Amino acid sequence: MGELAKVNIGDFEKQPDGSWVSVKISYVNTKGGTVIALEPGTIFRPGFKQFGGIDFVKELDEISENLKNAEESTK
Repeated sequence: MGELAKVNIGDFEKQPDGSWVSVKISYVNTKGGTVIALEPGTIFRPGFKQFGGIDFVKELDEISENLKNAEESTK
C-alpha cells in the first residue's frame, strides 16, 4: 500500500467502470496517522485524489490484486 496503512478491502466493492464504492461504514488509516471515516455509498473514481491527495482507486486496486495473488499462490 502506498498512502494507506490499514483498510478493510471487504468494506468496498469494485464497479464495472473501475470505481470503488464503500458498502458499509469503514475506517481507513493513513500512513500519516489520520483516520478517515467513510459512509456507505462513498464513491472513489479513477483519476481522482481525495482526502489529502490519496488515490483510493489505485490503493484499493493494489490491495485487491495482492490479495488475489496471495490466494492463488496458496492453491
